[in-house]
Amino acid sequence: MEHDLRLVITKDTEGKAVMILINDFNITAEEIGVIYRFRWQIELFFKWIKQHLTIKHLFGKSKTAVVNQLFIALITYCLMTLIKYRSAYSGRLLNIQRLLITCLFESFTSFVQKLYMKNGKSTKGRQRHDSERIYEETLNRVLSGEMDDLIYSTEILDI
Repeated sequence: MEHDLRLVITKDTEGKAVMILINDFNITAEEIGVIYRFRWQIELFFKWIKQHLTIKHLFGKSKTAVVNQLFIALITYCLMTLIKYRSAYSGRLLNIQRLLITCLFESFTSFVQKLYMKNGKSTKGRQRHDSERIYEETLNRVLSGEMDDLIYSTEILDI
């Protein structure tokens, strides 16, 4: 091997062994463990950001661009949390985010009303029909003669 490496075995917060390969022989094993835990906290922070702040990719590569995008995302998250707190909403932030997008140009009162709608829907949506009842009503109409005025042509049916 061209470069010398050092194997450091440390324990994580759950007591499991973590093996780290490094090429710096001047740092103690304890310092490496601390650095590793800090690095892992950064990884967890970025995972949290991707999940909660919907940052899928960074728009710039410079330090300023990355910092600005992270600040904007954090401010957005804080504002959504504030909306959740002020409206006394007990649901998920994702619901607030989705509703904010759809109610962007509406009043806050309208937003809160829609937030507390049952299932978040303003209509009942597609309803199931009682096909048995419909069949019985149609059969009764046919048998009572209500449907006699309909014209049935064998030409149309090609019988």
